[in-house]
Amino acid sequence: PNTALPTHAAMPRTNGADGKLQLQLRGLQRVGSKIIAVSAKPVTEVRLTRTAAVPKLGGDTKKRWPIRWNMGVCQHSVWQAAMEKLGLDAEFCNSRQWMGFQRGASCLVVQLSANYCHDKHQLAQVLGQEASVAPHLPETYLSVQDFMERAERPDDLWFLKLADVDYGCGVRPFRGPITAAELSELVQTAQAEATKALTALRQAKGCKPRPISNELVIQRAVPEVSEDGYKRDLRVFVCCSAESPRKVFIYRRFGVRRAPKPLDGTLDQASQCTHYGHITPAASPEDWPEYSVVFPRLCQAVGRIMDVIRPRIEAGAVVLFGMDFIIDEAHHPFLLEINHVPRLRYDEPVVQAWTEGMAMDFLRLIVLPEFGVQ
Repeated sequence: PNTALPTHAAMPRTNGADGKLQLQLRGLQRVGSKIIAVSAKPVTEVRLTRTAAVPKLGGDTKKRWPIRWNMGVCQHSVWQAAMEKLGLDAEFCNSRQWMGFQRGASCLVVQLSANYCHDKHQLAQVLGQEASVAPHLPETYLSVQDFMERAERPDDLWFLKLADVDYGCGVRPFRGPITAAELSELVQTAQAEATKALTALRQAKGCKPRPISNELVIQRAVPEVSEDGYKRDLRVFVCCSAESPRKVFIYRRFGVRRAPKPLDGTLDQASQCTHYGHITPAASPEDWPEYSVVFPRLCQAVGRIMDVIRPRIEAGAVVLFGMDFIIDEAHHPFLLEINHVPRLRYDEPVVQAWTEGMAMDFLRLIVLPEFGVQ
């Protein structure tokens, strides 16, 4: 016990018929770059054996190689439920060093380092340079000065968004005309309120407070038609596989999110923003009348956006995005933002079943094939 042993990379290699190496370890556990003994019994044997055929779910093979996973504390219950429904032997690993899935020596990392996805300012810079994506972006400006000098319709309804703040904390609607001094004051107010709200949220999650970026975007409101007077947007789950060429998947059931209050001609955030509104999963015209028209256009928009993002994903890593779109009066989708750690936990059972179904498909399509599990 507690005797450090070399990793299997330093041991004599015996390759199986398929060229893979398998260790059967008794009383051993991998910790970092070493294999240490954790059993109370003396270690008597370390054997190299041929790798068996690709295992199916079930049997003692599954128990010998559990899937360790970490997708963040805020998503814990969803991924746990998805793995239980798939019959997987899995264990949660609460580590801040990585997010993803591990089975044996294989690790599939869910990339979080693509800051341009979390940062609205960088995202607008990256996507705004692509002619194919530009039709799916609202009219956007990257600073107060840029807006004052170049805005084509400054008297319209606009949204000021702090670059790296989530949960709608950094969003402020305003209507022109507005002076540069007034807009700068609005930015300062938004930063102060967002700092307070974000600090409280992070403390509730057990995370340390972090500073807020000074970057921002200013986007013109997308004209939309609402039959019942409520503003709506769409939450669309998108993922990408690790192998090359990468495959992009869009979850067919998306969320139609409605603002908490109806539009009343004011700048009330409860009517102009949807972040804390009601969400309804939709996968057919019965769920949402515009579904059959909107979904093919969402697929086209997502394809163009991922054509830009896909080459920037680290080799061997995967992504899981929650893309937010708003639909105009002609049913054309406009991208609002991309969440690289999308919200998956909801109180309403129907909505929770929607996110769990997505998680199960992500495991089937992206994770399990990487581990050779059918």
